[in-house]
Amino acid sequence: MSSDGKNSPRNNQSPGVASLTSRTLKLSKREVTIRLEPSYWEGLEEICRREDLTVEELCADVQDRMTRQGRQSVQAGVSLANAIRVFVVGYFRQAATERGHARAGHGQGRPFIATPFDVVPAAGEG
Repeated sequence: MSSDGKNSPRNNQSPGVASLTSRTLKLSKREVTIRLEPSYWEGLEEICRREDLTVEELCADVQDRMTRQGRQSVQAGVSLANAIRVFVVGYFRQAATERGHARAGHGQGRPFIATPFDVVPAAGEG
């Protein structure tokens, strides 16, 4: 892991859906290890770039909001990693527009287009 908390990409990993990647972040003066899929780390980094925050600042804010809402407990069953996933999806859902969906090719009965699940049909298929 590099000094900025980022993991080096694996050379043997195929594009698309990838296994969880761990990063250790310093949140509220404690080191916390968070495991997310690479696409969530990328989304989180993009949000941070847009909002001029560090990943640690944003994750600490998510953690603080969970605590204030009483959601971070064994009984509540919400982990910080899951909360971050929900946040990332919610952020991008709020930013989605009809024009953006049209540009991405959505709404044509092909919901997997331009996602990690987008598969190019083999010759003779489709």
